[in-house]
Amino acid sequence: MKQVTLSTWAESCFSPPPSLWTLRKMVREGRIDPPAVKVGKSYYVQEDARPIDPNRRPSLVERLRKAG
Repeated sequence: MKQVTLSTWAESCFSPPPSLWTLRKMVREGRIDPPAVKVGKSYYVQEDARPIDPNRRPSLVERLRKAG
């Protein structure tokens, strides 16, 4: 899967996109699935990555996948 910069990904997921500071906070908090990868000073995410709602409790299947 193709990796894109965090700001490019945000433009395709949000309208208007959040600030770069907010996007980096989302990465640190693990609110993007699959997680972003830091290369040098930039973060890259898969094109099909999706934001995760921090208030939503993960399903049992998601928790088991993460544990294994």
